[in-house]
Amino acid sequence: MASSEELSYAFLESHPADAARVLERLEPISAAALLQAAPIRLASPVLRHMFPLAGARCLNQLDDNETVGLLRGVGAQTGVALLRHFVAERRMRLLAQLPTALALAYELLLGYPEGTVGSRMDPHAMAFPADMNCGDSLERVRQADETHVADPYVVDNKQHLLGYVELADLLRADAATPLSQLVRPCPGRVPAQALLDGLRDHRGWRESSILPVVDRDNRLVGAITHATLQRALSIEHHAVARRGSENTLVDVASTYWFGVAGLIQAVVSLLPVERREEKS
Repeated sequence: MASSEELSYAFLESHPADAARVLERLEPISAAALLQAAPIRLASPVLRHMFPLAGARCLNQLDDNETVGLLRGVGAQTGVALLRHFVAERRMRLLAQLPTALALAYELLLGYPEGTVGSRMDPHAMAFPADMNCGDSLERVRQADETHVADPYVVDNKQHLLGYVELADLLRADAATPLSQLVRPCPGRVPAQALLDGLRDHRGWRESSILPVVDRDNRLVGAITHATLQRALSIEHHAVARRGSENTLVDVASTYWFGVAGLIQAVVSLLPVERREEKS
């Protein structure tokens, strides 16, 4: 009879997307233990299918060497999505341990220009997949580390932002109800590459003190609060005159950055990347 370990690995190999949904519902320390024990060739596809915030919380349970091995295995696009959810100190430490070509690509993809929403957003916005039920979602909210928990966002299986769910609705709903039945449209969503100064009069602030931040493909990458915006604008206030002639350059730089991002990812996929030895 096959052992539970063999059955688990067989499931990871045959159904990585389903396995990712299971791991997203586990405590990060438990999910990390499975990723740590499995060979990289099995763990990487599962991590690739996980929602980046959930995947990053798992990787935060592992040491740097183990995390670097998995980052090599998932590829540039997924790796960048995961790295966005690490604190700056650990992100820099991990980048330093990656092969040079891969690290340079990651740094370029991570580098939102200064003065943009992406450079000031909180990458730890709480978000759940649309097929998660209310019972599991509410339990995750209760276990959240954040001192103030906002209404969680809802995303599809490709991390596209669908909307949000009010905590009051979660409390009232039947535990088996999927979030897709409770999702509400967001009052506004902000492109990560947008300039902070242009966000001052965003109409979304009339309904909410926090707005979701999305990338160019409408994937959720974080959130920004009105208080954070005000602090950022205050800090930059003394540099407005000097930056007046530079705003156009920032726009051009942002456009160029997003144009080359796809090319960088394509090039990285062709580079020979040294991989960690597989566990038997």
